[in-house]
Amino acid sequence: MTRNLTQTFHRAVHRRKNARWIALETTLGVRIYDFTLFDKALRHPSTESEQPTGLLASYERLEFLGDAILGAVVTEYLYQEFPDRMEGFLTTLRSRIICRETCAIIARQLRLIDFLEISPHLNLHDSHKIDSILANCLESIIGAIHLDSGISASRRFIHTHVLGGVDLPKLADRNDNYKSRLQELTQAKKWDPPVYIVAEENGPPNRCIFTVDVYVKGRRRGRGHARTKKKAEQGAAHQALQYLSVTPDRKMEA
Repeated sequence: MTRNLTQTFHRAVHRRKNARWIALETTLGVRIYDFTLFDKALRHPSTESEQPTGLLASYERLEFLGDAILGAVVTEYLYQEFPDRMEGFLTTLRSRIICRETCAIIARQLRLIDFLEISPHLNLHDSHKIDSILANCLESIIGAIHLDSGISASRRFIHTHVLGGVDLPKLADRNDNYKSRLQELTQAKKWDPPVYIVAEENGPPNRCIFTVDVYVKGRRRGRGHARTKKKAEQGAAHQALQYLSVTPDRKMEA
């Protein structure tokens, strides 16, 4: 009886939203089998209070899954693509590929905003908020593809739309803006942004040496010294990146 009701529900969803799924399949380049998975993947948490309890969840759980799959597939690709590069380089390059900004750009290219269900009461004037929503939606779509069609399909999607859309040589050769790299790394790991604090100012005003500390997850992970605050911050970020490149995540959680 329960199975029959489930099948009836799936058929009803298919008939009601057939045009939507055809458009989404064309956009993503995948075949959709379980429509309820993609309903969840495209449903923002702001709509949860507007839905009957238990009917449809938001994309948060699928986002969690998709984030892990995206990271694993990109990591494997970079490992094979750059056999002579060290872990620190691979980690930084991966963070540049899967950062919020990149995922949001890809989501825009796929026009996921046209399929996303968002509460009309949600304020979308903040571009950073929109980027975050789009990036989360892309990850939830990856999670839905994985559950619906398997790892081969999700890997193919990532290779086509994520890795196929980035200029790896350009990313790899990007200038050493250590603050930017540290910011990208913390975003990729879903940590709070690094915090820079001027610890000391020594010497006369015209020859002052600034000492800047950078804190990641509430702990000091780097220190820089320079004639300007900006250069001292870059030095602190560089030291933090060196520390994080040889420190397992479990130590950062301590």
